[in-house]
Amino acid sequence: MGKYEGLVGVAGMLGLISFSTLIQKIYDTHNTTSLPWTWVVANITAQILSFSYGLINGAYGIFIPNFIFLMGLSYIFYVKLTHKEKEDKNKK
Repeated sequence: MGKYEGLVGVAGMLGLISFSTLIQKIYDTHNTTSLPWTWVVANITAQILSFSYGLINGAYGIFIPNFIFLMGLSYIFYVKLTHKEKEDKNKK
């Protein structure tokens, strides 16, 4: 384990806890109107880059939480694609 990698792991876990509340809200409502496509795509890209860095360097405290973030962001992406009609109705 790298120097202070535990801090990154704790930060990742705290981020996941806060991110899980967003995922739960989206799961319950299927409402992603407050999340623009640029936010979703930029976050997926950032998590892929961070995941790659952690994987290349063997930093479990980085790539394990990033993998979980990627799963949640994939779910958000899926909901934005499949529930577009609800977003369009809310705009009217």
